[in-house]
Amino acid sequence: MSLTPKRSVFQILGCLMQKPSLLEDEKYRLTREDFIEEKGSSFYVIIFAAINNLYQEEIEVIDLMMIDSFLSNYDVQYKIFNDNNGIEYLQNAIEQSNLSNFDYNYNYLKKFSLLRAYKSQGFSIKEIYDENVVDPKEQEAMMEKFNKLSIEEIIEVFEKKQIEIRNMFFTDSNKVTQHAAQGAAELIERFKQAPDYGVSLIGNLQNTIFRGAKLKTVTLRSAPQNTGKTRIALAEAADLAIDELYDPEKGRWVTNNNPENVLYISSEMEAELLQPTILAYISAVPEEKIKDGLCSDEEYLRVKKAIEVLARSNFWIEYVPDFNTQLIETIIKTHIIENKAQYIFFDYIHISVRILEEMANMSKGMSMREDMVLFMFMFRLVQIAERYNVYIKTSSQLNGEWKNAKDADQNLLRGAKSLADKIQMGLIALVPTKQDLEAIDPILRNGFYPEPNIVYHIYKNRMTKYKNIKLWLYIDYDTMRVHELFATTNDYQLINIQPTELKTKKFDF
Repeated sequence: MSLTPKRSVFQILGCLMQKPSLLEDEKYRLTREDFIEEKGSSFYVIIFAAINNLYQEEIEVIDLMMIDSFLSNYDVQYKIFNDNNGIEYLQNAIEQSNLSNFDYNYNYLKKFSLLRAYKSQGFSIKEIYDENVVDPKEQEAMMEKFNKLSIEEIIEVFEKKQIEIRNMFFTDSNKVTQHAAQGAAELIERFKQAPDYGVSLIGNLQNTIFRGAKLKTVTLRSAPQNTGKTRIALAEAADLAIDELYDPEKGRWVTNNNPENVLYISSEMEAELLQPTILAYISAVPEEKIKDGLCSDEEYLRVKKAIEVLARSNFWIEYVPDFNTQLIETIIKTHIIENKAQYIFFDYIHISVRILEEMANMSKGMSMREDMVLFMFMFRLVQIAERYNVYIKTSSQLNGEWKNAKDADQNLLRGAKSLADKIQMGLIALVPTKQDLEAIDPILRNGFYPEPNIVYHIYKNRMTKYKNIKLWLYIDYDTMRVHELFATTNDYQLINIQPTELKTKKFDF
């Protein structure tokens, strides 16, 4: 039995002749490898290449004569085309193909391409598709089973095989048993040499409250729409990644903390839409000026310098509009291996189509409530942080109750308050209400602080004693520079928190 689905190839080539714009549809990704015949002719590849090349030349209507004329310039390919009655083949393909069946034939073709790829890498594909079956009944049974498999399910079969082999030779268990005193003396000595802090966050009060950005932890910052969740996270990610930024008060560039390896995963905005915010943060040039092209000569030079600073950083952006937990883990693992990433920002937790599909497969088709799906996704992020020794910061939306909340906590999380169950740090960012500002007015007058425009309600914190408190900030949304002001109890009583300046990267446990 062949690993080339000739009927699907026939249908797809006919559809491409009818509608070559399918080649640039984001839903599909056709390559010459999809049309290869094992130990056979390159006839299908030649036709596909001709259609693709003509379309790349911006020819939107492709007919038989154009294919013939194009291939006549290549002696070997043209001979193969004619030896296989190419004109007649394509004429029949055009007449008999149906655009409404393109999705089916595309997926069927890609399944065989996937099998050929695994086979070329030395994997046995016999369990899924046995080329040597000759008995008609066995062939029918095998094809019935194969037709029910999706591409994702085929990949899972091979991934499970690799995991099984890995588990035979590597113990990967989270179960650890030890005496309570084991390693305690060494731990205390390590604390003496390097106190229990991560690298510096964007503010020294937060360094004290959360002990910096500690590896193996997850922070969830939730906020209503249009509060600037994405832009704040971009500023924090950039601050970790860069080694220099412009100080408008000093009027010069200053050295930042030791640069870290940072990954920002975006599910809503491509990198081009995020870059102005990052450059505004580094250069202290208002983002709108950058986007409107209205920078002064001096500001333009600062933005150019910011690009140089960003270019020498190890700061990566992944745009993933549709994701599931497996894909997110794969992306993080890839960047850990290839770019040594340790500080991960994921724009925000929400349910995507692929997550629903993933959870449906895991639950064998049983429906799962939204809160269960979100909880499982967050739990996976916590596992990733611990397993790969990384710091993860992510966000979520709030439900409608936030407008009436005095003290914000996990009960305001949209979809599932259980999102906060496994994380180490949880906070909610809100714009201070009129009542908030009236309550802190004595603090503002006595401390000569600017009026805060964001308050962090810190409801969960496993790092220090500081929880169920409010951290008041002023954020310059033009440049995303964050200024910590002071902290209070939930009853607006001033808390004396000593800021912690972390100048260098500390040992993290």
